[in-house]
Amino acid sequence: MTVLFVLATFAIFIALDAWMHRREQAVVPAIATRPEAAEGFRVEPVWVAGLMVPDGLHFHRGHTWARPTGTDTAAVGLDDFARRLIGPATRAKLPAPGTWLRAGEPAARLGLDGRDVDLVSPMEGEVIETNPLVERQPGLATTDPYGRGWLFKLRTTELGRNIDNLLSGSLAHRFAEDSREKLQLELMALSGTVLADGGEPAADFASHLSDEEWRRLTRAFLLT
Repeated sequence: MTVLFVLATFAIFIALDAWMHRREQAVVPAIATRPEAAEGFRVEPVWVAGLMVPDGLHFHRGHTWARPTGTDTAAVGLDDFARRLIGPATRAKLPAPGTWLRAGEPAARLGLDGRDVDLVSPMEGEVIETNPLVERQPGLATTDPYGRGWLFKLRTTELGRNIDNLLSGSLAHRFAEDSREKLQLELMALSGTVLADGGEPAADFASHLSDEEWRRLTRAFLLT
């Protein structure tokens, strides 16, 4: 029944999401340029299949991103699809500085209520810094994932190779489209109901999934 409720809300939120996307396109640049924005990160608010896929970031298929911050360093965070799938985080566990991470390896954990989910590192390297804002306000990871909600920074001796293994530009856009389509198919399989053409998940759809459904979907899409 919970999944049926989620699907029923899709059509209702089509018009609302379209209006919100137009509003977000106007608001995001202002947020990204505020003095308190982490490290002065700025993103171009590019929308693909109802998801924000900023230019200048490099995406892992586990729905995390990397952004070079120096010749051998990069910041890491989660993408818009992941934050919608997870829901609003209330706690965060970030990797300790000095930890060596491999690409695709669980690196951080976000939690809400009785649910916890791991996030993979998009690249290999040593953790050199974690985001103190997220440690104090975990919700930033899912409300501002491309700005103040970045998770940690890595140092690597092969930044170029790591970046080349990730998705950017048109490949990232296609990945976003595929992810949304696959999520819709998953929900259709759970309920046996067909989504309306162009329907998009409600902003809080994750809260209407059972714990078992939520864990299965997050593990499948976040590759954990």
